[in-house]
Amino acid sequence: MSTQDRARIEEAAQQLLIQLEELRNAIRVVQSRSIALSNEIQEIRLAYETLSSIQRYGQKDTLASLDREGYVFIKIKLDDVDKAVIRISKDLYAVLPIDNAKNVLSLYEKDLVNELQETESELKRLSDLYNQLQRKLQEYLTTLTKSEREGPVARGS
Repeated sequence: MSTQDRARIEEAAQQLLIQLEELRNAIRVVQSRSIALSNEIQEIRLAYETLSSIQRYGQKDTLASLDREGYVFIKIKLDDVDKAVIRISKDLYAVLPIDNAKNVLSLYEKDLVNELQETESELKRLSDLYNQLQRKLQEYLTTLTKSEREGPVARGS
C-alpha cells in the first residue's frame, strides 16, 4: 500500500471516528427522549387507573402522593368523586366529569405512544447508521493493520 493510500485511509478513519462520536451523542439524546416519553405514558396510565378506581368504588377516602416518586402520602377526603381537575394545555386546567377526564388522558396517551414509536424508529435508524459506520471503520483498521504486517515483508523481498 502506498503512503498516499495509507494517509487517505487514516484520514477516512479519523472522519469516521468523529461521525461515530456525533452519532453516539445523538443516540443518547434520542434515548433520553424515549425514556421521558415512556415515563410520561406510565404517569398517564397511573392517573387513568386511579380515576377508574375512584369512579368504580366511589371512594371518598384516599391517599395522595406529595411527590412523583411516592415518598410521602397524605390521607385525604374527596368532596366530589364524579369530577376531576385535568390539565388540558400547558397552563390551563378544567374540571371535568371523570369519564371526560379519562377520555382526555386516553388522547394524551395515544399521542405520546405515537411520539414514542417515532422516537424509537429514529433510535433504530441512528443505531443502524452507527453500526454501518463502525463496520466501515473496522474495515479501514483491518486494512491498515494488514498493510503494517505486510509492509516490512514486501520491502524485504
